[in-house]
Amino acid sequence: MFFFLLVSLAFGQKGERSQLVLPPKQIVQINYPLYQGFNVKIWNKSKFDLGVSAREQKTDSLVKGFGLDSGSSAVLEVNKGLYLQFENGYLASLKVEYTLQKGMEGKKKSTKSLTQQRAFYLENNTAQSIPLRIPGVMNPNLSPFSRSGVDLPNGQKIFLDLNGKRILIFTVTDSIPHGARIDVANLINKALNEQ
Repeated sequence: MFFFLLVSLAFGQKGERSQLVLPPKQIVQINYPLYQGFNVKIWNKSKFDLGVSAREQKTDSLVKGFGLDSGSSAVLEVNKGLYLQFENGYLASLKVEYTLQKGMEGKKKSTKSLTQQRAFYLENNTAQSIPLRIPGVMNPNLSPFSRSGVDLPNGQKIFLDLNGKRILIFTVTDSIPHGARIDVANLINKALNEQ
């Protein structure tokens, strides 16, 4: 009976989610240095968006990142030499749940040559939510006074969703510096004034 209890406890915890509460205006870094990379599935259990990113251990440079909407989930690949970061930009605590899958041996196939990626931030410095459309990637709704990290290929178009109409506000180019902060409200003003 005791052996059965031990075995069921050992196997029962394998699929459990880790839970984390991010204090207001805080960043939490999670690193598994003995892993050769891992996939992490993340659930945002809060009322606000959560900043999620993978960053280089030596330089803290953003490699890939995004804003995870309230009540949604996503999977992030954290390669060798990177760490996972959660960011809370709000005055309220955020609750996060996540599970890890060690290693990524199945993904070691030859990678097709990709269009060069640009990692940067989209910032909403206004008091209004801004609904964006990034075809084939995501449809973020930037909360007021928030920042969302993105990692997009050159040529990727970003649209504003205005009353069901898509307005092109930005096209990613290689002139964007790594880690740049782009004010979305300025892009919208410029796009609307050109029409």
